[in-house]
Amino acid sequence: MEGFLIAARFVHFTTAILLTGVFAFERFVADPTFRQCSTAPASAPGLCRRLGWLAWTSLALAVGSGAVWLVVVAAGMSGEPLGAALLQGAVPIVLTRTQFGEDWLLRLAMAVLLGFCLLGRGRRRWRVSGAIGWTALFLAAAMLASLAWAGHGAATPSPAGDLHLAADFLHLLAAGLWLGTLPPFALLLTEARRIGDANWAAVARRATRRYSALAVASVTVLLVGGLVNTWFLAGNVPALVGTEYGRLLLAKIGIFIAMFIVAAVNLLRLSPRLATAADGIGNVVWRTVARLRRNALTEGALGLGVLAIVGGLGTLPPGLHTEPGWPFPFRLDVSFLTPGSQILLAILALTLGICAIAAVATAAAAGHYRRAAGFCAGLTLCLIVGWFPLRPAVAPTYPTSFYAPTEPYAAPSVFRGGALYAENCALCHGATGRGDGPAAGSQPIRPADLTAPHLFAHSPGDLFWWIGRGMDEGVMPRFADELNPNQRWDVINFIRARAAGALAGEMGPEVSTTEAPGVPDFAFEAGGAQQTLRQMLETGPVLLLLFGRPVPIARLQQLAATQPRLIDAGLRVLAVGLDASAAELSESTRAPLSVVDVSSEVTFSLALFRATEDGGATELLLDRGGDVRARWTSNMPGGLAPPGSRITAAERVSRISVSAPSHGGHPH
Repeated sequence: MEGFLIAARFVHFTTAILLTGVFAFERFVADPTFRQCSTAPASAPGLCRRLGWLAWTSLALAVGSGAVWLVVVAAGMSGEPLGAALLQGAVPIVLTRTQFGEDWLLRLAMAVLLGFCLLGRGRRRWRVSGAIGWTALFLAAAMLASLAWAGHGAATPSPAGDLHLAADFLHLLAAGLWLGTLPPFALLLTEARRIGDANWAAVARRATRRYSALAVASVTVLLVGGLVNTWFLAGNVPALVGTEYGRLLLAKIGIFIAMFIVAAVNLLRLSPRLATAADGIGNVVWRTVARLRRNALTEGALGLGVLAIVGGLGTLPPGLHTEPGWPFPFRLDVSFLTPGSQILLAILALTLGICAIAAVATAAAAGHYRRAAGFCAGLTLCLIVGWFPLRPAVAPTYPTSFYAPTEPYAAPSVFRGGALYAENCALCHGATGRGDGPAAGSQPIRPADLTAPHLFAHSPGDLFWWIGRGMDEGVMPRFADELNPNQRWDVINFIRARAAGALAGEMGPEVSTTEAPGVPDFAFEAGGAQQTLRQMLETGPVLLLLFGRPVPIARLQQLAATQPRLIDAGLRVLAVGLDASAAELSESTRAPLSVVDVSSEVTFSLALFRATEDGGATELLLDRGGDVRARWTSNMPGGLAPPGSRITAAERVSRISVSAPSHGGHPH
């Protein structure tokens, strides 16, 4: 079934691009060229006949492949074989009740109108023929652009989805104006070489110049649209090299680069040679025309490879929505480098790119091989010099290093992870995670301290690999058989929450702007309504008060009295009693509504962020990302200062930038 879908997509995209290319070539290249030369279009019946045959064939194949695509999609939605899907009426349901079906009907209507335009093509009256040609170009371009609704761009949420969809439109249209015009251009050069007179030499020269301008504009738009699409669908290195979608996309980019090099030869080498060749030097003119034709056919063949990959890409989930399996034993982490080294590497990377482009332009395009050798030497020198500052950024990596947790960093996961940790990990790492468990002394290497700051130097995917596969030399056994993937993520969330609590315990009242520990999300009930910490953080920083018994009644009353002032300053207050429910506190102490009711899972998770010797209460100032930026306890010098003094700290925290969620969505 998938093979039918890929084949149908490939044929449909190819023929839609060819249709646009035929009419665009006639409007922007052939007709203006014939009007400027003494040769009339009527003197090229062979060219007109072949272009018409190409348009009719493309239209027929577009309709046929579209029908196959529709049937395969209907069968996939119904879960039945192709024959059963047709007999059970799945196709009408897809046509009338899905976005894909509505788009398919729209393309069919435009295909029918294109057929009428082809029937009226070539009328003797130029005005009528020109109007039909422009109408046909508009319909073909609209038919091609409408394929964007069948791609991933239509599924990207707004407002980013609008940009992604617009990039898809431009990318498809640019493909039609470049790839689609290559076969008609090759046909014109074939006709010019077949006739071989001075008039057709002038036609070939002017057509090449006009086609080159159209190709340059199209390739520019194609590059911009491709960059936007790549950003949305595989916008990082792991997604590019670690997923099937990303690897296919890299193959597409590689073929595009080969096409670009061939096009550069045509633009910078052959087109100027044809433009400057005298009409009397026939051998030079027609040899150049033959090479231009051969290169155009080569570009077209490479373009078919690109479209074959496009047919497969549409059936795969985007790279950013797939867990990337990192294929290399190392990665480059520039965060380990000093700012000076990062600046040097940026300069070297820019120089390297310039040398690479210049080497291609001077060798493949212009034929200046000595200059190209010099640029290649510069490229090699950049690679050698760049290696020395880059070495500290080389870090060991595992296949799962770039996995994203499938369990959210939230109290329920932390609670489940705590129980799993006690059952499977505490024997070696200890109940507190400091590597002092009962079996630690019998290990060849002391178990790691899981509360140390170095834990955050490893990605969650690294921890996932170690827990599942173990570590070398018998240091740590594998737990893939005992813990399923979700349970491993629960353990990781617990370990990271406990390490974050230990790191927060070392913080003081000064606002930190560096990497900060994060508090897990949790749900609470206040005033009869349920809310989460993340929802509250959307409005600004939060002052989280964690307390036990004896209840700090005076502090709670202070917070209640100044709460309107704090809210006006953009600071929300959230108080959680870790030893009693909000209902019990309200009955016994008449605590204000800022004291919320939480579950035992939440109290377990938040207890990791409160030291037992805090004097009764701990206050954590959280930024909009949930990271701890400042900490106060009752037994600190100065204690818990008046609530109004938190406003200055909150204003500073509100200016700290918070990392936005991935533009590409989340892994599935």
